[in-house]
Amino acid sequence: MGLGIGTIGLMALRSHLGRPMDMSLPSNRLIVGLTLVAAAAAGVVVWDGGTTTTFLAPLYAFATWAFLREVDPDHDSTAIAGAFVAALWVLAGFDPSAWLFVGALAVASRLVSNSTGRRPLPGDLIVLTLGAAVISFTAIGWVAGFALALAIYIDDRMDEEHRPARIISSAAAALAASGVATASGVFGEQLPDIDPPMVIAVGGLALLAFLREPEPPTSLVDAQRKTPLVPSRLHVSRGLAGLAVFAATLLSGSDADSMAVPAVALGMMLVSNELERIKRRRV
Repeated sequence: MGLGIGTIGLMALRSHLGRPMDMSLPSNRLIVGLTLVAAAAAGVVVWDGGTTTTFLAPLYAFATWAFLREVDPDHDSTAIAGAFVAALWVLAGFDPSAWLFVGALAVASRLVSNSTGRRPLPGDLIVLTLGAAVISFTAIGWVAGFALALAIYIDDRMDEEHRPARIISSAAAALAASGVATASGVFGEQLPDIDPPMVIAVGGLALLAFLREPEPPTSLVDAQRKTPLVPSRLHVSRGLAGLAVFAATLLSGSDADSMAVPAVALGMMLVSNELERIKRRRV
């Protein structure tokens, strides 16, 4: 796959990572409404003396919704519930710093599960590589950046047609993320003081994400040829998300509570899968 200036310019305005919001779907209308309500509520809280970080409530809600839509595509209710939890978390005054982490996980999960049904373009790979670097100025940001690098690699390995550009992009993303994290002083000389209960709980959720295979999804990829999502890809995307949330919780040290929303989202995904398994067995 060529990466010449002409090709990059041609692809600059196109992306195979995104998809439009279909406002005819109730779930999409709900998340837009919830995001607007969260933004209005954040304005009220800030006006009443709250911190300006409260304005991250709508972003956190939307990022959590997008993440859960990727790892639990058959159940809109899970994504809406996760978005509601994220908005309440920020509006209640808790640490919203993991919102960018969750957003990056949504992109990584989308890439691994191939929910758009299309291969990433050269411009997509460049954006992913740069994005992995930009978000790696914190410990959990580095985990998210490295997750993006792994997602590029996994996507290529699971595809029938391997491309050198993807492998190069994956390596570049990993190196760029680690370089920015090192320059930002993310890696201290001592290990962080871990929060055992939180780490153990999230570790259990991450292990379940690997061990419990998802029920075969009925959702279709968003492409001209409507085909179901590949179960193996969905399973790997869940495993990658679980690993990333666990690693971020571990590196957060005494601030592990900031990972509560991603951990709750992971738990929602697993509960939803078990309920779907029970439902299908009864049919």
